[in-house]
This record gives sequence, structure tokens and C-alpha cells, in this order.
Amino acid sequence: MAANLTPQYHEADTRYRAATTPEEKLAALEDMWREIPKHKASEKLQAELKKKLSAVRKEVQQGEHKKHAGKSNPFAIHKTGAGQVVLIGAPNTGKSAFVGALTNAPVKIADFPFTTAMPQPGMVPFEDVQIQLIDTPPITADHVPPGFAGLWRQADAILVVADLASDAVLEDVEMCLTHLAERQVELTDGPRCRPDDESALLRVPGLVLATRLDLPAARDNLELLREFFGSRATIEPVSTLDAEQMARLPKLLFELVRVVRVYAKPPGRKADLHDPFILSAGADIHALAHRVYRGQDHKVTSARIWGMNVADGQHVQLDHQLCDRDVVELHG
Repeated sequence: MAANLTPQYHEADTRYRAATTPEEKLAALEDMWREIPKHKASEKLQAELKKKLSAVRKEVQQGEHKKHAGKSNPFAIHKTGAGQVVLIGAPNTGKSAFVGALTNAPVKIADFPFTTAMPQPGMVPFEDVQIQLIDTPPITADHVPPGFAGLWRQADAILVVADLASDAVLEDVEMCLTHLAERQVELTDGPRCRPDDESALLRVPGLVLATRLDLPAARDNLELLREFFGSRATIEPVSTLDAEQMARLPKLLFELVRVVRVYAKPPGRKADLHDPFILSAGADIHALAHRVYRGQDHKVTSARIWGMNVADGQHVQLDHQLCDRDVVELHG
């Protein structure tokens, strides 16, 4: 049986062979993976393509690591995955334990403060995507590491981490919210607000993550937190020792970064349900076409969709708003 490779696959293969940088190779290989027919005749080619993708992704990551290692600002962290979630908290609030429980990041966990000296990103798997979670050095009323505010402003979501076992839990949360406010950042339950003016108030999706729910005094302090800050932010209690509580957090993080997963379906073929396009919540068909055709979205004139609030295969306009896990077939 022939593999029946599409013209788009061959075009991407040509770009891959002509690529001079790891980033160019990765973009071409990802296009090849999207275009390759997923059937028995192409299994060997799929396996070879997966190997190449793995090797080039590793090369790109190593290049990013070297690039950022040479910068003077360790808080300039490149976004990867479906979204970037940044932690902020006072010393010894359990940030590192939380990141360590959800990711494979090499965080340092200890009973003494200031064990995290540099920001440490890790990836949280959720179904078919991953969310970037960044552990950070603690802040105090008198000190915020230089460059930290830039990370707050670029984040897709912020978690203020509070220790429910601490007598200073209210003061710690107030301190964090004050530092954010002084830098024109405010937590919101809604979508991220991106003002044109750099000095304007930036609203970033976020909540207060109340850790160490399993320790004495935690329940009483949780009630105090809700009483004092419940009107300003969502309070999410958790214990890293409770597997059931931790299991629900990847979905919470995914919902917090406000994105949708959309699967492109080539006409006449099955959709690839393993490699979604990640778009901002509220994005429409036109935004997907822009991503698929890399700016050449004028080629798309109509679309069919399978998913929420539509009949299977329904024809929709290009301004149709997409839902998470929609499958879309673009037509030129």
C-alpha cells in the first residue's frame, strides 16, 4: 500500500531539507507530521518522523537553555506549552513542593526559607497538552528580585501561594497582592486584559493557592483567607500530600490560562487528535486558518466543524467562535 503523501507534505519536506536552523527544521517537521496520512502504509515513515521531531525538539530546547543562561535577566523565560503559569509567594509557602508534585522540574524542597534562588520552569501534563509552571524565588515586603515583574506581566496566569499553616498567612497574601498592584498587575477571574499602554493596569487570570491544607490550623486560616480576600481573588485550598486534590489541578491550570484546543481535519481524511492547535479562548475559524496557513489565511473561504453547539460536519462562517476540542475542516 502506498503512503499517498500530499503535496503539502512534500513541500514541508523540501523546507526541512533546506532548513539551516533547528527552529526552521522543527516548524517543517511539525507540518510534515500534520500532513502525513495516519495509516498502516505510513507507519515506518511516521516512526522516522517521530524520531526526527524528538531530536530537533531537544536541540531547540538546548539552544533556548544556552540563550537564556547567557542573559543577565533569569526571569526572561521563553513560553512553551499551552500556557505559562507563574507562582508568587513569601518564603516557605510550599511553592517548590507544589511544582515538584506536578512536574519533573529539579526544584529544591527544604524546611528553611530561600531555597529557590532562580526561577525554575516545569511542564504539567494535561490530557494532550502541557502547561508551563514556574517556581520562583520568594519575595518579602522589602524585596522583589529584579526582573520578576516582567515575568508577572508576560504570564498567562499567576498563582499567589499562601501557607495555611502560617500565622502570617493574611499578611503574606496582602504583601503579594500589594507588590502586584504597585507594578500595575491585578488578578482576575476573567480573560487576560492586554492594554496597549505598558503602564496601564494589566489584569491577569489568577487565584490564591492555599497550600498545606493537611496541617493544624489550616482550616481556620482558610476561613480567614476567604473572609479577607474572597472578594478579591478565588481561594483554592490544596495539600500536596492528597493525591485526589492534586489530580484535579492540571485541569484547573488549563482552565486558568484561557485557551482552547482545536484539531485540524484535512478534507477527506481523519483528524489528528494528538496534535491540537492552541488558540486563545474566544478565537474564531479565521484565527485557526491564520495559524494553519502561516498568515496565508486568505486561502480559506469556508469551514466545516465537529464539536460543541454544532451538528457534526456543519458548515460555519469564518467568524464562528471555537470551543475546546473542536475539529475543523478548512476549505479554500
